[in-house]
Amino acid sequence: MPARAALDDVSSLFQSPDLPEHVVAQTGSTWKVCGEGVFSWSVFKFYRIRLLSRTGHFDASQPHLLDLAYLRKLSAQQIITISLQEIQRLMAPSSEQLASWRHALEAIVPDVGLGDRLLGWFVPGKGVYFFSAHAALEAILEPAFAKAFAAIWLDPNTQRPALRLALLGVGRDTP
Repeated sequence: MPARAALDDVSSLFQSPDLPEHVVAQTGSTWKVCGEGVFSWSVFKFYRIRLLSRTGHFDASQPHLLDLAYLRKLSAQQIITISLQEIQRLMAPSSEQLASWRHALEAIVPDVGLGDRLLGWFVPGKGVYFFSAHAALEAILEPAFAKAFAAIWLDPNTQRPALRLALLGVGRDTP
């Protein structure tokens, strides 16, 4: 399959508002898209991401979902290392906290390939629950981790400010 056709197939993952059944069973069905975008570095596109909330507007004090559809193969170790580097840059956790979070993520995050999907359900004051497209994964029930992990995309000092604005729906036409 040509690369362009493969990317077109993956983009269809977000053309439906439906979330996987097991995600809806745990989180409920009233989710609205706040915004979406593509995470890229140089000429490489890594994943499409969308932010969902109950109202369609992001409020960090309310539950929200981040839904990632991967556009290339990445190992679990690549995902974890890059995530923790960004958390460390943004939040400066202790070395003990960082080691604990690495250990927890290593038990959750799988290797991904083209078309794979990972979701995080962020519950303020509680933690983050992880899902693949096919199953519930584990949760990290630590509010500090949930805040730090969401910061990768949603903190004003993220390395991808344009993606943050797209996720927040800034500039999006609203009815």
